[in-house]
Amino acid sequence: MKIAVFGPDRRVGIIENDSVIDANGAYAKYLADTGAVRAQEHADAFVPAGLNSFIEEGAAALAASRTAVEHVTGESTGSTTGVHGRQIVFALGQTRLHPPIEGPSRIFAALANFSAHMQAAAKNTTDAATVETINKLQAGGPKYFMKDARAASTDGDPVRYPARTTLMDYEAEVAVVIGKQVRDVAAGDFTPVIYGYTLANDWSIRSNVSFGPDFQYSKNFDTGTGLGPWIVVDESIDPLDIPVGLKVNGEVRQDGNTDQMVHDWGAFGAHLSRDLTLYPGDMILSGTPKGTAVDSSKREPDGTFLDDSAFLKPGDVVEVFSPLLGTLTNEIVKAD
Repeated sequence: MKIAVFGPDRRVGIIENDSVIDANGAYAKYLADTGAVRAQEHADAFVPAGLNSFIEEGAAALAASRTAVEHVTGESTGSTTGVHGRQIVFALGQTRLHPPIEGPSRIFAALANFSAHMQAAAKNTTDAATVETINKLQAGGPKYFMKDARAASTDGDPVRYPARTTLMDYEAEVAVVIGKQVRDVAAGDFTPVIYGYTLANDWSIRSNVSFGPDFQYSKNFDTGTGLGPWIVVDESIDPLDIPVGLKVNGEVRQDGNTDQMVHDWGAFGAHLSRDLTLYPGDMILSGTPKGTAVDSSKREPDGTFLDDSAFLKPGDVVEVFSPLLGTLTNEIVKAD
């Protein structure tokens, strides 16, 4: 099942073929058509319109949504309106999708979690201090930084080229969505905590990057976290075998898989949840495979790049893709 957030009210929608179906509205219609009393009230309780509340309801909300979708798309119904005449079926190509995350949720982004990415960056510099920093980042347990959910973008959104840099980079990633409230979860018990998966692009500033306290300054800016276009909920997906790649203007730059993660989802889940509660709707980003501009561009000893042509510029079109999760496409636009 593909779960999206759509429209001005940011409601949960189920992607069915080329349509977005309002999950709450469709379930209310199903209940009303089958004779239920107070259909809308029951739908609000069991299939909430808000994403995090929907996720919290877990398998029950998913099952109810499947029933509702089958009902409104069936030949005997075929209706696009629900109770009170409210529209519940929308054309996907004409519907505004939002990043599949709510503002209160947190984005935990894995750092230095693909060896080939880090090793390529180290090989492209002769600066001993930079190499030492890269080696330190790869040592020890999981490392992460935070990204602001309110600054996220999704498929089709223009991504703003930050005014504070001339070196903008891309990072294709997979995100897992937390489905249960947990704390101190063991690594081996983490998979059932995963609700679903979505694509991510960890847009990054590479100018004067410091791995000190201000590192997150290079990772947080408006539209700076690409997410979407939807959350895929599918128990047949192996979280440690999700292919992910990236194209710039049609050229494949990255081609990786979550089986290349240094620290897997369980390790990150255990690390993050130690003394910290994870909530439904929170996300963990995988880290990125080899092929970013920064790891494929040679540097001078002073850190400047010999050739910066691999970095992004306004007008570039960037696609993150996975055969399991879809495509996340954005055009880079000049800062206003």
